[in-house]
Amino acid sequence: MAKISPFKGWRYNEDNIDLFEDVIVPPYDVITREEQEEYYNKSPYNYIRINLNNTKGEGKYVSAANTLNMWIGSGILVEEHKPAIYILSQSFLVDDARVERISCICALTLSELGDDVLAHEQTIDKHLDDRYKLMSSTYANSGQIFMSYKDQKMILEELHRNLKNDPSMEANLDGVYYKLWPITDTDSINEFVVSLEDKKLVIADGHHRYKTALKYSKNHEGAQSDKVMVTLVNSENPGMQILPTHRIVKKSDINIKEIRKRVSKNFKYKEYDGVEKLLINMEKFKTDKGFLGLFHKSSNIGLLLEFNAWELLKNDKEDKIKALDELDTNILHKFLLKDTFGIDTNNQEDLENLAYLRGNNSPLEMLAKEEYDVVCFVNPPSLDDVFTIAESGEVMPQKSTFFFPKVYSGIVTRNF
Repeated sequence: MAKISPFKGWRYNEDNIDLFEDVIVPPYDVITREEQEEYYNKSPYNYIRINLNNTKGEGKYVSAANTLNMWIGSGILVEEHKPAIYILSQSFLVDDARVERISCICALTLSELGDDVLAHEQTIDKHLDDRYKLMSSTYANSGQIFMSYKDQKMILEELHRNLKNDPSMEANLDGVYYKLWPITDTDSINEFVVSLEDKKLVIADGHHRYKTALKYSKNHEGAQSDKVMVTLVNSENPGMQILPTHRIVKKSDINIKEIRKRVSKNFKYKEYDGVEKLLINMEKFKTDKGFLGLFHKSSNIGLLLEFNAWELLKNDKEDKIKALDELDTNILHKFLLKDTFGIDTNNQEDLENLAYLRGNNSPLEMLAKEEYDVVCFVNPPSLDDVFTIAESGEVMPQKSTFFFPKVYSGIVTRNF
């Protein structure tokens, strides 16, 4: 089962950094080009220079490695004096109530997906080559792989409650308040290590980073390449949040009359004026399966869809499970995007007409910044569904989940 261990991480030296907010960044794959430049301008020591260097062409990997080495040599980053696991607290608001998510940053011994580590959704592997070149150049794990495990005994949460010392790092990053504690006490480390020995881990975010680490390990034996830095969160933790990922349809000229006709084959629907009324009514069914929302921008009409063709949910493989069959994103992809708008999410060309709306802001706020013709709203899956499907050996459609908050980069770096 899962085998974790402490490591001597490299962290920003607070003697040389005025504000951690100026140097720590989101995961590379959620940063826009405009945001990349903003992070560059925040500080000469901003971690964007490692994870998303703006040097042209292949030179960006060399530049990232040179920057990392320079920061280490000049004391911008300092190494932990003893091997440690790191307890990370992320505090944030959910429906105006403050929630705290506790996680552990540690090293995980790599294994093939499907053994000790399970994928939970399909991925498009276009980023693998980029991350592999960065790892090969820097000899470092610079980004976090966010994983979840089940522990009703709440061992990690108990270790957090028993902390006596002040955190080594505090930062308010985009509305999420971070605190970090290095744990070097052998007994505490062993208690957490042992608690995971009978656990499987499900990748929440970072499928590409895990696959990259596996590839690197196979091509570079030794030198700690058989391990990778991960952030582990207990699925029983109240701060383990899954938010929805809505779909935006672009370049669609289908009128509302034709949409009504097409969706009526597999859905019952109620009609509302405007997107706000649609979302208010969709909220009533957020825990029920088979309810989707569709908003047609040019007509300002929203449709609350209730799937009523359950008999059509038959998979090609006999061993696929009911939870995957009945997943809202599965229904969305098969019976709404494909049957109504002709978008096959398995076709790369079709994906050019599809975008994603995801984040912790309200859908109305996020939509205000988007160009679109139609938006399809979907409720997030439950954590039980995520684990059930992953443990069965199956995977959800891509972009089925949006785990919040993300684990930012630059908090800890693992060199090897």
